[in-house]
Amino acid sequence: MDADIPLTRTARQARIIAIIASEVIASQGQLRQLLAAEGINVTQATLSRDLEELHAYKEHAPNGVRAYRIPDVEELSESAVGARTQLERWATEVLTSVQPAINQVVVRTPPGAAQLLASSIDRAVFPEVLGCIAGDDTVLIVTSSEARARELSKELLELAGRK
Repeated sequence: MDADIPLTRTARQARIIAIIASEVIASQGQLRQLLAAEGINVTQATLSRDLEELHAYKEHAPNGVRAYRIPDVEELSESAVGARTQLERWATEVLTSVQPAINQVVVRTPPGAAQLLASSIDRAVFPEVLGCIAGDDTVLIVTSSEARARELSKELLELAGRK
């Protein structure tokens, strides 16, 4: 009997990307079976979240079957235009303050809204933004430089209609 292999989310998602790139995957069930064959046992809910985070979508494969595909970086940046519109909406509704701090930006929201705003920031693909961490009412954005943190602070305030 095979034991479950403890795996990080990042490693699991890397395997999902590799499997989708190498095989025609028509369903989540098929993908779950292939992962399980490698000792990676995931629930349907976890697999669904992984596919969403990877921006997976279905398209017609050469054999006519609708199969999963993971977009490349260029495709993701094109979809960032729509994500910016969504970010603008959320920033207008939930952003309460923005404060640059060295190469970081601290963004405050009402309780419970930080993860929503952080997710929108991630999807908007800002240049030189290394990542976001969200708590309950605070988002920490790490940028590549102090100057970029100041610029991003201004951009977020403009998106929220506050400058």
